[in-house]
Amino acid sequence: MHADVVQQLRYKLQKRIRRLSAVDWKYFPATLKQFWAFVHAQPIFVSVIAELLPRFPDLPTDVDAQVNKRAQVAHHNEVENAAFAYLVLKQCVEASDRDQMELKVARNISSVRGADEVFEAFRIAFVDPLYEYLDEQIDDQRAILSVLRRYKHKCESFQREHLFKLWSDDTGRGEKSLAFHLYEYLHDQGINLTIEPYSESGMVDMVAAQGTEDPLVADAKIFNPAKGKGKPYICHGFHQIYSYTLDYNEPFGYLVIFKTSPDDLKFAVEGQEQSVPFLTHNHKTIFLLTIDVYPHTESASKRGYLKSVEITKEDLVRAAEDKPASNSDPDPASKAADAEGDGSDSPPSAG
Repeated sequence: MHADVVQQLRYKLQKRIRRLSAVDWKYFPATLKQFWAFVHAQPIFVSVIAELLPRFPDLPTDVDAQVNKRAQVAHHNEVENAAFAYLVLKQCVEASDRDQMELKVARNISSVRGADEVFEAFRIAFVDPLYEYLDEQIDDQRAILSVLRRYKHKCESFQREHLFKLWSDDTGRGEKSLAFHLYEYLHDQGINLTIEPYSESGMVDMVAAQGTEDPLVADAKIFNPAKGKGKPYICHGFHQIYSYTLDYNEPFGYLVIFKTSPDDLKFAVEGQEQSVPFLTHNHKTIFLLTIDVYPHTESASKRGYLKSVEITKEDLVRAAEDKPASNSDPDPASKAADAEGDGSDSPPSAG
C-alpha cells in the first residue's frame, strides 16, 4: 500500500487509542464504542479482522469463560490473543449500557479498586492487543482483501471493455494477460510480487511478500463455460489454491476469477466478508473474488433470467480433497477450448 495512506490511517488509529488512554472512566464505555465504530468503518481493518478470526474457531468458549464465568483466560500466542481480545471487546460493546460489561470484565482481571485503574487494566488486557495487531497489519499483506475489492470495483466500473478485449483478442493467452493486469495493480499498491515460484503442488501464479515470512498465495482463473472454463475448472482452481496454502503453510489463499461470459457464477458457501464469499476447510480459508468483465449490452434490469452456475461448499471441499493426476484442466469441455488454442491454464512466466 502507498506509504502516505498507511501513515494517515496509522495516525488516526493512534489518535483514538490515546483518547481511550486519557478519558475519564465515566466516559470509557462510550469512547470504546467510538473506537469500535472507527475500526469497522475502515475496509482495511475489517479485512484484517475477517482474516484473523477464522484461524481460531474455538475462541468463543474462552470468551464465554472470561466474560460470563469470571475466569481469567490467557493466550501465549499474540495473534490468538488479538483475536480473543477482539471477541471480548465485541461482547462488551454490544451489551447494553446498564450491563456495565466493561466494568465487570475489568474487575475480574484486576485487583485494584480505583475506577480509572480498573479501566486501565481493561485497556491493557483487551484494547492494546487488538490495537497492536491492527497497527502491525496495516501495511502487511493481510489487508489484501480490501485491495482486491478496490481492484474489482476499478475493473467493473472503468475497464470492463478493455479487459474483455484483452482476453478475447487472444484467448490462448487471455488468462495470463488478465492475471498480469492484476499483478500490475497489486504492484502499484506497493505489494512486492514474485511470479511463478515452484511448490510441491505445481506453480502458484503469485506469491507476495512484504517484509514478512508469510507469503500471500493467490491465483487468477477465467470463468467461461463456453470455452471449457466452467464449474470443474473453477473447482480445480480452488484445489490449486488450497494445495498452495498447504505447501506454504499459510492460513489464507485468494482465488480471483475473471468472468468473461454472460453466465452468472454463484458460490453457495456459508462465509462472506465484504460481499466476498469464502470457505474455510481444514483451517485454511480461501476467498473467492469474482470480477465481471463481460461487456453486457443491456442493463441488469433488462437482461432477464441469467443462466447461473452454482458452486457449493460440497463441490469445493470435494475439489480440495481430491488429488488430480496432473495439473491439466479437469473440465472435459476444455478439450474443445484447447482445439481453439485456449491453453490459458498455465501460470504466466516471470518477466
